Amino acid sequence: MPSEHRLHPSSILFALAGSLKAFALPALLLVMTSGRSSRAPEMGPPGFGPARWMNRWMPGDFEIANWQFWLLLFLIPATIAAIMRYFSFRLRYEGTELVIRSGIFFRNERHVPYTRIQNLDAVRNVVHRLLGVTEVRVETGGGETPEARISVLHETVFEEMRRRIFEGRAAVTGTNAATIEESAPATPAPESHTLLYLPLRELFLHGVLENRGMLLVAAGYGVLWEAGLFQRVWDRVANGWYGPGLVRDTIRRIATGEPLPWGQIAVLLVGIVGLLVLVRVLSMIYSALRLYEFRLSRIGEDLRTEYGLLTRVTATIPLRRVQTVTIRQAPLQRLVKRQSVRVETAGSEGAPEDGPKRPREWLAPIVRASAVPTLVREVLPGFDLALLDWQPLHPRAFRRAVKPALLLGAVIALPSILVFGWRAIPLLPIALAWMTLATWQHVRRMRWAVTDDAIAFRSGWLWQHLTVAPVVKIQTVECTETPFDRRTMMARVRIDTAGGRELAHGVAIPYLARETAHALYARLSTQAAHTTFRW
Repeated sequence: MPSEHRLHPSSILFALAGSLKAFALPALLLVMTSGRSSRAPEMGPPGFGPARWMNRWMPGDFEIANWQFWLLLFLIPATIAAIMRYFSFRLRYEGTELVIRSGIFFRNERHVPYTRIQNLDAVRNVVHRLLGVTEVRVETGGGETPEARISVLHETVFEEMRRRIFEGRAAVTGTNAATIEESAPATPAPESHTLLYLPLRELFLHGVLENRGMLLVAAGYGVLWEAGLFQRVWDRVANGWYGPGLVRDTIRRIATGEPLPWGQIAVLLVGIVGLLVLVRVLSMIYSALRLYEFRLSRIGEDLRTEYGLLTRVTATIPLRRVQTVTIRQAPLQRLVKRQSVRVETAGSEGAPEDGPKRPREWLAPIVRASAVPTLVREVLPGFDLALLDWQPLHPRAFRRAVKPALLLGAVIALPSILVFGWRAIPLLPIALAWMTLATWQHVRRMRWAVTDDAIAFRSGWLWQHLTVAPVVKIQTVECTETPFDRRTMMARVRIDTAGGRELAHGVAIPYLARETAHALYARLSTQAAHTTFRW
């Protein structure tokens, strides 16, 4: 096959669809607010508004509305840009790098070494699959967005890209590294080994545990509210019961101490139970659609995840790019002995170039707790969770942590006391007791462990997290002491890797004895300094 490719012709349609999607809301406002370019006698000369000058040249009685004028004004340059991008885009494979060239007036040529390519993702929705094309995202460790977003390539072209990139990376990093000639024969494909497959039953269980259905309910509520249909729908649903004032009347009766009618209590209970059931059912459907046929495979030295019914996503993560492994267990997951596993890699997180930052899908959205150690050993060869020697925090860690927690509890309860007076005073001891219990459980379950190859940190009470960072991935080690830490002879140790993500559970161990913190800092610093960093 040739080493140079261009975009699929359907990329023009996808580019136009993306532009229309970006301007969907402004276009809707134009349709709703623009006036019709009609010949109204009371408005004087024929036509008015932005389309007036065009209507003067229209034959017969045909007239263009304002919104049609703006749509044409937008589509013409968007179409020209899409066509120019299609004709100017070139994708070329060289010995050790991928070359992407685009632009007519302003030429842009990017050289991406195979060894720097961290993830190679493919996204295919229903239209992509009907046309036999795919959107490709090439990610490196150089930023928060993909290095290249290619929309769209034929599926055979994408398969060739994946084969060439992985073969080129293996040849460059191998012991007998050599430049890949374009005429070199294809090497045998590495064996694929399935690590995790989620049947439909597990997907439904994942939906029940994650409860994403509330997002769909909130989205539907927002649409009905913005469209002015909420009151009409509510009246039709609640007609013959108590109407939209049911919840407000119930709250008023409870606040004033009035008795509640049994019928009103029954309606409330049925409504609450029905809402909870609806939310869980929607969450199950959402999970099944999003993670349909989820499969985690190991192909040579790479991890590959495939999932999705309407939008099929294929993501490839080289094992040597894995920076940390995080295991999460929510309260409901503990009841059914399930956990979730995520890996952090350097660079972007699968976010679109022109959109908000979006975290990559869980490596294992749901997996049996008994299978997690085996899965972790596949990701981190030679590492065994069962052999970790967990160490506690400083003996006075609870006393150190409970003080700000009690202050926070008082701040939370104070507004209710100011609004409702003496009736809300019992909220204060309840809030303080809860914060004390939560702090005690949080400190009691917080542990850390270090080996010759990795450091692990676990925390959380209701939502428990365990993060493992290999020593070879450590970039910086910090040992910090706040004024309060110095007063109590404590310190904290934090490590950073190339895969650090905001709000992610990392390795940041607080409330350590000063001597322990300094010893841990010295050990990690020495290990990291004498270990070759594996990018």
